Amino acid sequence: MKAVPQATPPLTPGHLDKIIHSPHIGYLTTANRSLEVFVIGTSHFRCNSAQEVTSLIEQVRPDGVVLELDPERVLRLTKRYAGFDANGDRREKQSSHDVLYGADFIAAVNACQQLDIPMFLGDEYAHETKRRLTQQFLNWGDAYSPAPFVQSIVEGMRSDEDMHKSRIDLFQSFVNDPQKLTPIVLTSTPPFLIASALALFDNGAMAYDGSVLLSSMGITISILSSFLASCLLFNTVIVERDKIIASNTIHAYNVVRSLKDNDLIRKRWRFTAKGQNKPSDNTELINASESLPLFTLKSPLVKGAIRNLHLFEPRWLNMIDEVTKAKDPLDEKMFGCVRCTNKFYSAVSVNGVEGRYADVIFETAGTFAKIKQIREGKRAVSGDRKISVSIEGGDSFIVDVSSLSVSNDGYMVAIPNVEPNNRGLSSFRSSQETSKERITLVVVVGLLHGNGVVDLLSKI
Repeated sequence: MKAVPQATPPLTPGHLDKIIHSPHIGYLTTANRSLEVFVIGTSHFRCNSAQEVTSLIEQVRPDGVVLELDPERVLRLTKRYAGFDANGDRREKQSSHDVLYGADFIAAVNACQQLDIPMFLGDEYAHETKRRLTQQFLNWGDAYSPAPFVQSIVEGMRSDEDMHKSRIDLFQSFVNDPQKLTPIVLTSTPPFLIASALALFDNGAMAYDGSVLLSSMGITISILSSFLASCLLFNTVIVERDKIIASNTIHAYNVVRSLKDNDLIRKRWRFTAKGQNKPSDNTELINASESLPLFTLKSPLVKGAIRNLHLFEPRWLNMIDEVTKAKDPLDEKMFGCVRCTNKFYSAVSVNGVEGRYADVIFETAGTFAKIKQIREGKRAVSGDRKISVSIEGGDSFIVDVSSLSVSNDGYMVAIPNVEPNNRGLSSFRSSQETSKERITLVVVVGLLHGNGVVDLLSKI
C-alpha cells in the first residue's frame, strides 16, 4: 500500500520562478531544503481563485495541502457542493462556477482527491475564534493596536524576495482580479456608510442650529470607532489565526515526513453518512474472523487506562453492535484503538445518498480496548440514538497493513500482529533510517493571511 502519491519530477528553475512570481503566491524553503511551501492567497468569494488553486496543485503535485478550514466548515461547504442540504436531503448539485462562497476550498478538495494528495485542516473552529474575540473586546492593549494592520498593508505592497522566500503582492493581486476585493469591501463599507450618513444628518442639522463642533465630533467618533473595530478584527481574526495556520502547517510537515518514513499508515475510502450499509464502489471488504475493528483516538490508549467514548455516528454505533454480538458469551468484547495524527472528512455522494470521503493517517501501533460498560441514550435535539462506552486499555499490537480494509458500515478493520518483536516498532526508528526527501506543501488561505503565514514559517 502506497503511503503517499508517487513523487513527481521537480519543477524546472524557470517554471518554479514563474510560479513564485505570481502575485497571489508566496513561497519559502528552509535553508537545508527539507521543506518547501507554496502559500496561495485567495478570495473566498467568486473570482479566479478556484482556478488558481487547481492550477497550482496540479503543477506542484505537493506531498500535502493545508486548508484554512475546520471540520465543520469542510462539511458545510462540501455538502452544498455535493448536492445535499444541512439535513442530508437531496438538493440541486452546484457546479464549481455557481459556488458564491468557498469555491477556492472546493477546488483544492477536488484536486487533492483526484491526485490522491493528503489534506490537512489548518484553522480552528469558528466558535474558538468568536470566544477569543469576545475575550479581547475589553482588552484595550494589543488587541486594538493598529500597528499589525498598518504593517500588513505596507509590507503587502512591496516585493521582499530572496532565494528562500517570496511574499504575496496584495496590490497586484487586486489589480489582476478586482473581484478579490469583495470580502474587504463587504467588511469595510458598512462603517463608512454609517459615518457618511451621520455626516449628512449632522450637516443638515448645522443649517438650523450651527452645531459644527458636535457634528465634527460625531463623525470623528464614528470613524475612530470603525477603525478600532477593524484593528480588533484584524488582530484577532487574522493575526492570531495566522499563528494557528502556521502551526498546523508544521504539523502537516511532521505527519508527511513520518508517512514517508513508514511510521504512519494512510487510508482513504468512502462510506454513507447515515449507515445504510451499502458498500461504495472503492470499498475493500475483509471477512476474516480474526480481523479487528479499529477506532481512531487523538491520544494513545494506555494499558489499564479507562476511557469513556460518546458515540453517535452510525458507523461507530454499528461497530459497537457488531463487537458486542459475539457468539460466545465468555468472549471478551474488544476492538482496537490507534492514535490518529490526521483525519479529513468531506461530504460526497455515495450510491446517490449523502456520504463521506475519508482520508485518515494513523500510527502503526495500537492497543486492544476492552468494553466494560455500555449506556444507551438519545440525542437531545434529533432524538437519534447515542451510546456511552467505557473501555479499558489492554495489550498493544501492530496493524497488519496488508490486511487493512473497511467494513460495509464505514469503519476500518485489520488483523492485529501481536508478535513481541513488532511492538513499538514505529517508536524506535533511528535517525539514519529517516527519509531525506524534500517535503512540499501547498497552503490555501485568504489573501490577508498569506504573508503572515509566510513570515511565520520562514522563522522555523
